[in-house]
Parts: sequence; structure tokens; C-alpha cells
Amino acid sequence: MSPRRALPVAALLAVLALPAGPAGSQEPTDTTPLNPCDDAALRLKCPDLTMAPPSHLRVKKAGRVLRLQAENRIVNIGRGPLEVRAHRGDSSIYAEAYQAIHRTGGGVTFFPEAGLVYWKAIPGQGHYWKYWRAARFELWTLNADGTRDRLQRTGPKLSYCFRDLDRVRGGRDVPRGRVYPACSQSAKRRDMKLGTSVGWADVYPETYHENWISITGLRGCFAFVHRADPEGELIEQREDNNLGVRRIRLPPVKGRVRGC
Repeated sequence: MSPRRALPVAALLAVLALPAGPAGSQEPTDTTPLNPCDDAALRLKCPDLTMAPPSHLRVKKAGRVLRLQAENRIVNIGRGPLEVRAHRGDSSIYAEAYQAIHRTGGGVTFFPEAGLVYWKAIPGQGHYWKYWRAARFELWTLNADGTRDRLQRTGPKLSYCFRDLDRVRGGRDVPRGRVYPACSQSAKRRDMKLGTSVGWADVYPETYHENWISITGLRGCFAFVHRADPEGELIEQREDNNLGVRRIRLPPVKGRVRGC
């Protein structure tokens, strides 16, 4: 992922008013850190997203497709909150997102080109403004030494609210109460703010809409992966710890999935 430069508020609003494209972009100098979180001058308190291993596995048949359902949770283990803001222009369903990263000592630095927030339909619940491509379900074959070999399947789950649902860690920088609530269900909303605080998780149970991956016809041992930020659209402290992994043996036996 190419580095992105921080923008002051006025410049950011100007960028958001432009059509999509390279207008206003700048080439980094040789001394520009690839990750803005590593630039000491910016004093960024960056988020760091990871995912818990898939849990509460359940097998369900839908027509000819055998689905493996799983609870999934995105956890922020960084120095600062994951905060995404978006302004909806003429579109009724899409809003271009930008990332707001808090700074040591106060204030916020903004980064454009941080993906999309869109109007997502959830059966039986209505619509929500959710962040697209927040995470992804994956199934990988394994090498003889247990390392991942080839990606075989991906699931439909991509959209998340980014919210504070469960407090999973303690510490001085972990808020005691929720800072980022559930995502908005207002179709008229033009400005959105989604996020997950340090030490908090955005959690979805195994029965939630699209929380599954097809295991139809698969045999052998696989790595069942939950991957945060699969397209690398968000700035984080680290990019090498976004996975939650569980090894499973397929096909299931009497409706139960065993480990390898």
C-alpha cells in the first residue's frame, strides 16, 4: 500500500469535494516513512486491528451449500482508537471515508482514501451505515509444516459497523464506557463517524447475516482465517497481525467441525 500523507481539515474537505482520482496527491520523498504511524513528527496514536480466532462454529445447510458459521470479533489493540469518518455527497448509498487518527497531546490528523461507508441491508433489521471491507472470512489449504498454502474460499462477510460492543482489555488508555455506538440507521444521514476504541471489540455472533463460509465438497485440514482490513485501506501500527486463525478438519462429522 502506498503511503498517504496527513491533511489539515481545510485541505481534507477540499480533497473530499474532488472527484475520485489522483488529483491533489503527492509523491513521498525518500525520507517519508511508509507507515505514517512511524513518523515521530506526526505524534500519531494509531489503532492496531486484529481478530480473535473463529469461535462458536456451527454447520448449516442452505440448499446445496454447506455453510460453516462462526462468531467473529475485530479487536483494537493499538495506542489510539480506530476512527473512520465519511461524508455522503450526491450518492444515496455510498460515502467516501477518511480516517481520523488521534495525536499524542490532543488533536486529530486526517487521512483521505480510507475506503467506503455504505448503506447496507440486513434482513429483518433494516439498513445500516457500515464500513465496507472491514474484514473477511477465508479458508486456506495447509503445507506439510502447517503453514498456509493456497486461498481456497472467501465468505460474503465484509461489512462492519466499527463500534464499541465488548470491552476486552484493561489499561490506562482503555475507555471504561462506549465511545463509538452502533452504526446509524438514518437514510438521511450525510456525515458518519464509526470507530472502535482501544481495548474494545466489534463482535458479531455466528448466526448474524453473512457470517459464514462455504465448506461444500472440501476434505482435509484447512486454516480458517478471519482477516481484518483485507485490502489494507486503513492505517495501523502493524499490518502483520490482522489475522485470527483456527485449524479445522473437513468435512464435518455429525454436524461438528474438528480441529487438525
